[in-house]
Amino acid sequence: MFDVAELGTTTAALAAVDEHLLTDQDLLDGVRALELARRFLDGAEAALLGELDARGVTDVVTGHRTPNWLARVAEVSPAGARARVNLARVLRTELPATSAALREGRLCEDRAKVLARSINDRIAPEFREMEPVLIAESANMTFDAWVRHVALIVYLLDQDGPPPPEDDIANNRMRLTNDSGVLTVTATLVGDTAAVARHAVEAMADELFHRFQRDRDATGGEVEIPGRETLRALAFAELCRRGLMVDAEGSGTQPKVEATLVINAEEPDIVYLDGMPLVRGSALVCDLSVWAIVMNSLGVPLDMGREIRTANREQRRALKARDGGCVFPGCSMRPAHCDAHHVAHWYRDLGNTDVKHMVYLCRHHHGVVHRKGWSISIGDDGWSWITTPGGVALWCQRHGTTRAGPLPNAA
Repeated sequence: MFDVAELGTTTAALAAVDEHLLTDQDLLDGVRALELARRFLDGAEAALLGELDARGVTDVVTGHRTPNWLARVAEVSPAGARARVNLARVLRTELPATSAALREGRLCEDRAKVLARSINDRIAPEFREMEPVLIAESANMTFDAWVRHVALIVYLLDQDGPPPPEDDIANNRMRLTNDSGVLTVTATLVGDTAAVARHAVEAMADELFHRFQRDRDATGGEVEIPGRETLRALAFAELCRRGLMVDAEGSGTQPKVEATLVINAEEPDIVYLDGMPLVRGSALVCDLSVWAIVMNSLGVPLDMGREIRTANREQRRALKARDGGCVFPGCSMRPAHCDAHHVAHWYRDLGNTDVKHMVYLCRHHHGVVHRKGWSISIGDDGWSWITTPGGVALWCQRHGTTRAGPLPNAA
């Protein structure tokens, strides 16, 4: 079948390479090559494990079922071994196109797992018809955007399936463990509860970040800005503190979640809430500050003018509705953590602060496009593209999906 010794020798030689002697391009090319090799290896292992499990070989030869045998010989956790064998079973029996894509290097194992988790007996024939399309679409979509897309397809196919987890209030759980003054919080939130909690914590974390930033600047760097996980923990505590200070009955007003509701005339049955498909009725719409975004036929929000230097609140809502987050291809940063970048610079190019002349970029990629040799352009249809210092043009993305088709002319 294959030379086991040669495979071991080749992989051992790769692991023995001294990375400190490699050039920058060697490092980039090396990681890409190893990632492709990993896909081939994952696909081959899944195929072998699936066949091994179907034949019951490990039980006959060693007395162990396939997951237990794999955990022993690979020295991995039993849970990890079970997950690998379960994936192999599904790929072998239910998802032949996904198995082939993994073995041919067109799909990574993480995305194969998403498809394996999504198929069920109720939708199996229809899902297998969609399987090649979903695999092809994955090449132009970030992981998070593609996962949401697959979930929407499953929902549309599985109308008679079990209710979603957000319909059962008991699926919301929180455990508080207090040990010597250290409180450990473990929580699972679903549906509307998850959306409200995430919005509140992230918004408060942003507020605390700017507070620490001001303190750092005022003290000449003596005050450090905590990491994002610490900011979220502090935000949770601050929200609890502020909640205890609110007299809900006496104040007469309640804070509301702000969201942007987008209805596309071509998809009247699917409403997008902050870029996420809202395919079921939601109690959130009863307690929202809803902002309507009027889109033209190309899906581009209406623009405003040059009276202001920085994007105002309404323009940021429009950018969120159009771009859905950072437009740099492959970035998963959400709109709340993005800057409104002027494609035509305000001072250098006398650019307007109009949505049609701006794009959403996270702070890191905002800095990248301002580096020497980098540029970003935007077309009349709202799609933008990046040109690297080497002259390579790359389509940007909207809502986590990179535009398909020929690369733009960046001349």
